[in-house]
Amino acid sequence: MPSEQLRCAVRMRRGDLVHVQGEWREVRAVRLDRYATGGMAVVLTFAGGGRPLRVPADHLVAVPVPEPSAPPDRVLVEDASDCPAVHETECTTCGEGPEPTVSEDVGVRHRWCAEHVVRTGHTGFLALRVGLPRAVAVHEVRR
Repeated sequence: MPSEQLRCAVRMRRGDLVHVQGEWREVRAVRLDRYATGGMAVVLTFAGGGRPLRVPADHLVAVPVPEPSAPPDRVLVEDASDCPAVHETECTTCGEGPEPTVSEDVGVRHRWCAEHVVRTGHTGFLALRVGLPRAVAVHEVRR
């Protein structure tokens, strides 16, 4: 039996192994869904059939510890030459959010969330940062 580590359910991908009810199962498909209360859920479907597993998106699931590998010959670096990263925030209960922004100022998004909590009582938010990383040879980064 491989050793385990914990990973957030929202980070699961097709082909990953997950420890469920005493056995290792291969994930065939992953989709996001909402609970009736508005919270985000991850639905894992497994190879070989069986019932899908529905867990809160921020729930930790057991996955095998990866085998050590050779150091990469490429690394990801942020490519801001085409366009800057976009920041989005969304209420996990009702889906509302401020307009997406390219600003790095998290204060704007935090203020919107605080005002939303006061107005609605909703307390869960999903924050996304979408950028354009590029794979660059390690020797180019060291220059």
